[in-house]
Amino acid sequence: MTRARWTLSVVTLLVFWLIGALIFVPRMQRDLEAAAQSTLAQQATLAQRLGRLHLAFDGQQAHLTGSVRTIQDRLTIEAAVRDLVSAPTPLTGCLGQRLNPVSAVINEVEVAPYPPGWLLLAATGIRARLLGTAANDYEARDLAHSVQESWSAKGGMAEGTPGTDGDNHDEVANVSTTLRGVPPPQPTAQAHLARIGQPWQEMSLSKTDEALLAEARTLGVSESEWRQNVLPVLRELRGTLKQQHLAEAESTRLAGLPPGHLFIAARDSQVILRGEVGSVTMKRAILDEALAVFAPRRVHDEIRVSPQRRPTGDFGPITTALLPSGKEKNARSFFLGLGGDAWKPVDWQIAAAEQSWKKELPAGLAPALLQHDSTTLTGWLQDDGTHTPAPSLQPEPAVITLALFGSKAVLAGQIAEESVRAQLIAAARQAYGPRILVLSDGVRVRGNCQPASNILHTLKSLPPPPSAGSAGVLAIATPGSTWTHISVTQELIEAGGLAKSTQLPAGIPAGLIEELSAEAIEQLRLHLSHLPISR
Repeated sequence: MTRARWTLSVVTLLVFWLIGALIFVPRMQRDLEAAAQSTLAQQATLAQRLGRLHLAFDGQQAHLTGSVRTIQDRLTIEAAVRDLVSAPTPLTGCLGQRLNPVSAVINEVEVAPYPPGWLLLAATGIRARLLGTAANDYEARDLAHSVQESWSAKGGMAEGTPGTDGDNHDEVANVSTTLRGVPPPQPTAQAHLARIGQPWQEMSLSKTDEALLAEARTLGVSESEWRQNVLPVLRELRGTLKQQHLAEAESTRLAGLPPGHLFIAARDSQVILRGEVGSVTMKRAILDEALAVFAPRRVHDEIRVSPQRRPTGDFGPITTALLPSGKEKNARSFFLGLGGDAWKPVDWQIAAAEQSWKKELPAGLAPALLQHDSTTLTGWLQDDGTHTPAPSLQPEPAVITLALFGSKAVLAGQIAEESVRAQLIAAARQAYGPRILVLSDGVRVRGNCQPASNILHTLKSLPPPPSAGSAGVLAIATPGSTWTHISVTQELIEAGGLAKSTQLPAGIPAGLIEELSAEAIEQLRLHLSHLPISR
């Protein structure tokens, strides 16, 4: 071969090599990359899990970099690229054949799991709700069961299951720290947040929304999860905590009031009950017991109800031992009862202004509060003519209350006739139909109520149900009258809220309405706490 031909052969070979390097090899690499990406996309176990993977080819050699969530993902990707890629080669492409031309796989993929989910334990006393986000249904179910079991072992009752978000969270290998640290129930409202696998952190309800959001973010709560799931629960807990603080303050105030007192004086066939107690409920219980025990004697009610007296503290049992024990015609008896204490005999055969009972008084109960009652009854027992008992027990007003909210209608009150009660319940069920549940256990029949008249107007004018999502309506009526509608507000359902309201019907004591509607008001309070708070 001549030198010229040799040179021409070398140049021709070089040209073909350059053509292959510049045209065929890059094209083959692009085809291999496209084929590999298509192969990986077809793997069901890798769906939504390839976002951080980088794949490139150097000739027929695959180079894998980036990161995946699990070691299993890393191995699955390597095997799929090595064994499953199918693409045409320069020699077989013209024949329509596809082979696996991958010669090797360099796997430099790192394993970097996504962060775990989070849990929120929102509790009021022993009752708790579990919210949060787990990686999958299995993790959510197991966590819910374990947290509820742990809370129950500490005397509580928990419910709820976290949601799932497998696109942004991975399972935690060890959740023992979270499960061992489940906080115990507390008397007040509380909220505890934890990233799954880590300790619980208490969220102080006194902090601002912004401060709590910053804490929640560090534990894996996203902005949307905060707005949709966490913030409404925290606001509900704040409302509950406020009610608890108000109740504690009211309880402290009532505990500081002087206890009630009651004198029982008996002579001939008459018995006078005179004194001052702190609630209508206490007075009614005393009268019911006295009427039953002292029959057939005439019982005179001179018991006053004052908000300046402690509404708690039972008196001792009323028995015939409080009646005169002698058989003589003019035998008499005089006893003093104090809230939370037994009955004490009082000497009535002394000067009316004497205070023989003074040494029996507890701290905080001034003798001046009892002096007038003692003097009056001592004079009556001594026949000095200064006091004449009231002719008879005054009938209590008949009153009906109706709380309308959500899908409930709660009837309460007191009336004299069973037939009126039956008509009221039937009218409510007919007016509100199957969509609204009518609760009527709070309607009581009492013989000492004023009789009802012309009840038809009240039954036919039942108030319409409020719109969905509203706070509700509290309606009040006496049998035969028109309903008084009062819009429900936070101030109305707080302790003493009805007494402060100026919308109550005339002639009906606020204390009586509060007592009869206690269950309905509690349900209104619960309903209001679940409503979204407007900002």
